[in-house]
Amino acid sequence: MNKHFCKIIKLQKCFLYTALAVSFNIKAETFWHLYKSKNGVSVYYQSHSNNTFEVKAQMSVEHVSTNDFLELLSDTDAAPQWLENVSLVEVIKHISPHENLVYSYFDSPWPVANRDSITYSCYSKINAQQSKLLIAARPNALSEKENAVRVRTLNATWLLTQQASALHIEYQIYALPSGAIPTWLNNKVGLKSTYKTLINLRNILIQKSYAATLPVIQAGKCN
Repeated sequence: MNKHFCKIIKLQKCFLYTALAVSFNIKAETFWHLYKSKNGVSVYYQSHSNNTFEVKAQMSVEHVSTNDFLELLSDTDAAPQWLENVSLVEVIKHISPHENLVYSYFDSPWPVANRDSITYSCYSKINAQQSKLLIAARPNALSEKENAVRVRTLNATWLLTQQASALHIEYQIYALPSGAIPTWLNNKVGLKSTYKTLINLRNILIQKSYAATLPVIQAGKCN
């Protein structure tokens, strides 16, 4: 085999490896579709292979701080005022200053059964301006109740960025409702609920119609 032929073979392999690498990177990139951008709130969705949606939303709230948001979270009695379709939120356990176990109850339109969830939350600092709250389902942390279907898949992140005169909030969630709910209905409800939740959140933060309840979650280390 002559040297010229070998160089051609090597060159072909190089092109093949490059094409594969580019293809892999394209597949690895996440593409977000815009669902709605209105009243200062933008909501996006990303399709998964099982036809479910992951949802992301963002907004900036003037004259509000990260601590304002954390104090609002501590007032679980106020949760139904801004969390769409949620009628009850209770902290089951303060695991540590930066970790909580939380019970939530969701009202569903007839004839869909109501849902509930047990979630683990952990709050941490990224840098001087940014922090995040990670939320994940812990469905077996409490016995299931007869009047609700337990949500077993839920992962969410609140990313908080303190700006000069505003707090930029980004919320991302992937959740499966469990039980017999059509995928299209779950996707539709998820998008609408996320938009309404952020609108409600901005209003309650601006109006400060909540009362901080000790202990307010503190930043720590999250896995």
